[in-house]
Amino acid sequence: GLPLTRIAVLDCGIKYNILRELCKRFEVVWCPANMPFNDIINRWNPIAFFASNGPGDPAHDGAARKAKESLAEAVRMGFPVMGICLGHQLMGLAAGLRTYKLRYGHRGANQPVLDLESNKVHITSQNHGFEVIKQSLKKNTEITHLSLFDNSIEGIRLKNKPVFSVQYHPEANPGPQDSKYLFSNFIREIKKYAKK
Repeated sequence: GLPLTRIAVLDCGIKYNILRELCKRFEVVWCPANMPFNDIINRWNPIAFFASNGPGDPAHDGAARKAKESLAEAVRMGFPVMGICLGHQLMGLAAGLRTYKLRYGHRGANQPVLDLESNKVHITSQNHGFEVIKQSLKKNTEITHLSLFDNSIEGIRLKNKPVFSVQYHPEANPGPQDSKYLFSNFIREIKKYAKK
């Protein structure tokens, strides 16, 4: 891990197990979803941002909107950012993409996802009803993961920034351990950023 590396966690409805996994690797500063970006920076001076899971429509005007604004500012300034579940959808919106409500949401701990980088299938835990729209992808956005149920987007990365997100819950405790490597990927991005 990377002890005493401070990250800001935007809590959109975070699960305890995700916090536990993050605390194993980072110094975690918990931030409510509607905390303004400048307050986070001035108070805590984090090196990276993490956008959590949570309920609801990512495009709804509320705390999610504030979290999206903070993420957009973090991306603009070049901070490493990782998003999961609702945080993935908010990350997509922050990057200028669009979301929509799936006809059938993804629910349960047996969702097969193809990692396009390793060509491996991961069995993931999911609980969401929205997706980032493929047709809204931009030149700087790359799909990293796809659902093998309905071919919907399960992960994206910005090509020119240390930013990535996935639609599922990588901590998955109890349950599949396939996706914990994503936390290592986040550490790698932070280390590269810190060297700059």
